[in-house]
Amino acid sequence: MFKHVKRQTAFILLLFTLLMTMSTAFATTYVGSIKSDKFHYTYCRYADRIYESNKIYFSSRDEALNSGYIPCKVCRP
Repeated sequence: MFKHVKRQTAFILLLFTLLMTMSTAFATTYVGSIKSDKFHYTYCRYADRIYESNKIYFSSRDEALNSGYIPCKVCRP
């Protein structure tokens, strides 16, 4: 009986972690670099090249524009 409860608890925690990660990913749709003036969609090939320590996330296009960033000419956010 205890093995079943442990598996259920582990599954619930895994599911909760996955949902929290997904909600964060959907909330931040744009990414820029602190060393650049461009912003990208999070799935842009140039966004993948930004070191994690240099990434800055934006929840909206207006937020990125108001912060002085310009849209990437490849992904056109």
